[in-house]
Amino acid sequence: MDFPHPLGPHPFSRAQILAAGLPAHKWREAIESGALSRLRRGVYVQETGRDDRTRYAQRVAAELVTRRDHFAIADSAAAFHELPNPWFAPWSSRPARIAGPRSRPDRHIEPAGRLEPVETPWGPAVDPVTAAIGVAADLPLPQALMVVDPVATLLAGTMDRFTLASQQCRTRVRRLLQERADLPVTRLADPAAESPAESFYRGHMLVAGFPESRCGVPRRGASGKQFFVDILLDGLAIEIDGAVKYTGLEALTAEKLREDDLRETGLGFHRVFVEHLFADPSSEMERLHHRSARHVRRAG
Repeated sequence: MDFPHPLGPHPFSRAQILAAGLPAHKWREAIESGALSRLRRGVYVQETGRDDRTRYAQRVAAELVTRRDHFAIADSAAAFHELPNPWFAPWSSRPARIAGPRSRPDRHIEPAGRLEPVETPWGPAVDPVTAAIGVAADLPLPQALMVVDPVATLLAGTMDRFTLASQQCRTRVRRLLQERADLPVTRLADPAAESPAESFYRGHMLVAGFPESRCGVPRRGASGKQFFVDILLDGLAIEIDGAVKYTGLEALTAEKLREDDLRETGLGFHRVFVEHLFADPSSEMERLHHRSARHVRRAG
């Protein structure tokens, strides 16, 4: 059976189904067979999402599909734009955040004010920068950086790692972010951060009193090969990876050769597993304090 546009996981209304030419009896058959799933009254989806973010986005989109002049904001817009989840809890635990021409607290609709939506595959939402700042404003710095660093990269307008790591790019992007909202996170965003874990770790470093460090720093090894360091702190390379990266012999060997090449230039190394970082960031900061102190003594 062919279903009308939009297909796949995006919600569509009963009116859209019938208007597209699907007879009422065929629509009822689809419901009874499970080919269509009901998300809310009058709103259905052909396939429910297999991952948590998609299911949450479907739920928010279901609130929008029957409403004109409404759009996703904050948490919901972050999901629409596929920004990282900074709450360490399922997306489905977040409420639907929708703005409209009039505030309707009884229906969880917030005032749109001067916000202007853009189109996304899930429906209208505020732009990703506005979404990230809206989320970050209510979060501690480490989690706030998780969502603002990615949009800092977007504002940079390039994926060239040398440009992203430059002081000029970082200053320009921070200025653009501060024009939207002057917050600690917009003053400290780094477009060169490559993962939410790097952003989270750097945020905890700042909270713990470490000097501001840089992400994605280009460094050449003794061999002349070009490498990039996740985070650089006073001659100490901080590498943040998932444990799975080191399960294969080939990857482990390549990383060992890279580290040896950089060590020959005088660079120290401190490795952090993402799993340990997210489970206990305070302990990871203690480890860093001890490691950086040893590095300073050796360098002296």
